[in-house]
Amino acid sequence: ATSRTFGVGYFGHTVAATGATVREDVYAPFGNDPVLVHDVRVTNTSSRSEQASWFEYWDVNPYVQATRQYRGMSSPTWSPASRTLRVGQRPLDGDTSPLSIFLSQVAGQPSSFSTSQSGFFGDGTAADPSGVSRGHLDDRLAGPVANGTEGGTLLALQSRLRLAPGQSATLRYVYGYDQPADVPSLVARYRGAPDPFVASEHRWAASLPKASFGPSLGWLNREFLWDAYLLRSATVDEQLCGQHTVTQGGYYQYEVGQNWGTRSWLQYAVPLAYAAPDLARQTMLYAAQFQPEGGQFPYGSTSLCRPYQLGQSDDFDFWFLWAAANYGLATRDLGAFDTPVRYAGSTTEASLWQHVRLAFAHQQSLLGPHGEFEALSSGDWSDLLPTYSGMTESDLVVAQCAYVYPELAALARRRGDQAFARQLDGAADRLLATLRGQWTARGWYARGYVGNRPLGTGVLWLEPQPWSILAGAPNPTQAAALVANIRRYLDGVGAPAAVHGPDRIGTSIGPARDDPGITETTPSSAPDVGDNNAVWPGGTWYEPDGWLTWAYATLDGVVPGARTLAFDEYVRSTLAAHATAFPQDWTGVTSVDDTCWSFYSSDPGRCGGVLGITDYEGQNTEQPEWMVMDALDLAGVTPTESGYRIDPHLPMSGFAVRFPIVGVDGGARFLAGYVRPLAGGPVRLQVAVPKGVPHPVVTVGGTRVRAAVSGGWATFDVPTAPDRTAAWSVAWG
Repeated sequence: ATSRTFGVGYFGHTVAATGATVREDVYAPFGNDPVLVHDVRVTNTSSRSEQASWFEYWDVNPYVQATRQYRGMSSPTWSPASRTLRVGQRPLDGDTSPLSIFLSQVAGQPSSFSTSQSGFFGDGTAADPSGVSRGHLDDRLAGPVANGTEGGTLLALQSRLRLAPGQSATLRYVYGYDQPADVPSLVARYRGAPDPFVASEHRWAASLPKASFGPSLGWLNREFLWDAYLLRSATVDEQLCGQHTVTQGGYYQYEVGQNWGTRSWLQYAVPLAYAAPDLARQTMLYAAQFQPEGGQFPYGSTSLCRPYQLGQSDDFDFWFLWAAANYGLATRDLGAFDTPVRYAGSTTEASLWQHVRLAFAHQQSLLGPHGEFEALSSGDWSDLLPTYSGMTESDLVVAQCAYVYPELAALARRRGDQAFARQLDGAADRLLATLRGQWTARGWYARGYVGNRPLGTGVLWLEPQPWSILAGAPNPTQAAALVANIRRYLDGVGAPAAVHGPDRIGTSIGPARDDPGITETTPSSAPDVGDNNAVWPGGTWYEPDGWLTWAYATLDGVVPGARTLAFDEYVRSTLAAHATAFPQDWTGVTSVDDTCWSFYSSDPGRCGGVLGITDYEGQNTEQPEWMVMDALDLAGVTPTESGYRIDPHLPMSGFAVRFPIVGVDGGARFLAGYVRPLAGGPVRLQVAVPKGVPHPVVTVGGTRVRAAVSGGWATFDVPTAPDRTAAWSVAWG
């Protein structure tokens, strides 16, 4: 019998056969160690003593994805004292200090080793290597491998076991890479660790945010924890940049081999400001060092802390500004913005705050003739939209900046930068006026301009709609019309049967090409996601669906049923929703790509395949990012200039959303929670209470305090100390 478990930070595998069971756990220990640890527990379940051997083998064949080149290696070495096999990588493409790859046995004794695939497998098979059949490995060291040559090196260890009836033996292996001088101390830490697996799991459990949506939704509570793990586990240590960051992963990193892209790192910093603020801060600093003095961020990064250029996009400044505004307001850590960061390609340093100011100035420099942002060569979030639609100005970035500029102005005022705050507020007012002018007769916001022709008056693009709502552009009548159109055209609710709605996972980015209600399309020859898309890029994307969940939540009390729509969008964006709707598609079970085909396509369960990239599926960070962030949005947690506004938008009264920085528990007659800002001082809370409740009972730290009650809000101050939890509660009825 065999069982497999995918857990937080580990993969477990148990095999039970006649006379023996084997339990394996492979885990990436919580923290910064660049290793995988493999625990093997072999148990004799027979009634007599048994002899057995365990063969542990790992491939060693480094390959540079970005250049499609094998990396050379030195001849391996064997250290009997530390029980470690090690092989060095050859310098390549500017990497003059390459890491060494190693396998060390830190529990149990090896009896033989092998370092060549030919010596280990011989004329056997993957299921029955000849070295295993012989019962002894060859104890030979493989030769060196030149750069550009596919190697035949592996690292294999054998351990002989003698087990009495019922006896177990535990073997532990550490496989990883590090600077050659650091390998011995890294291995020694695990040799002295009593149970690194349990220690790692305890640290994961303590570090991840938690959410509960009630006992009937236990599966969603578990998925939230899994998604929080997927988000944080996408962290990489960019040693030459001197910071950690979080990557998009997926085919962008593991097939193309690049860290794409700048907007991705920065958006992950938003939920991480609440879940792992130090990582959010490092991500901002990481991004800032790719900003040149001219202001234009690159598309992403590549090896050795170098920028990666893929045309020019008009929205990277926005993502940087959003990450900064959210971090500063959520954590109250104003000191982070005094950190000096060197401009890309320059010896000049400036504070992180000066980098923020430059990003605003550069963003504003892109304003075009219609008051929208010039699309440049690559466009906005929808990469290559200028190529496939002719777009010259972007309404999406107008909506995004109309939302974020007031947030950043609030942070500027906290920092005492009143002049910058006034600039931001004035720019926000002008952008909001421009945005409101893009409301179409069909009942949605246009996508931008193609020269002097409006783009998106005859077809609904999803991307600008959520941000227009978040910026406060629509009046209640417009908001209701916009929601109805999103449901009709992008969800297929009430659509003609020919388009095969409604959708079973998230909302599509555009309508079906054969929908009779549209009068505008982009060229059908574009290599979009799936087929039958009316507009580029087509498909169903987890990130804009995350925006939509948030936007729907803010319409609670404005559009009837908005909180139900918000939660429905959230649930349809889960891995469970995809696995249930399309059980034959494995991608979407434990992780998923950033996009899937739409409900009106020929294969609505298929995910990935952007621009024909199909060799690596899943492990993208977009879906978990927005499952984590939208839990806060649905709980109604909004950082403000003076503190937090708490206004839940969940359809159930009993819930809990708990992050390291802030948490909220809700019940039928109360809201309670805590704040834990990185910097101390009073934090003003505005907590929603039912209208008509004149005197709610408010406590701070267990002591009743007075609150100002007006317009459905209870407002009170919570004294805080740096990085210390301060609890509060509001009860009524």
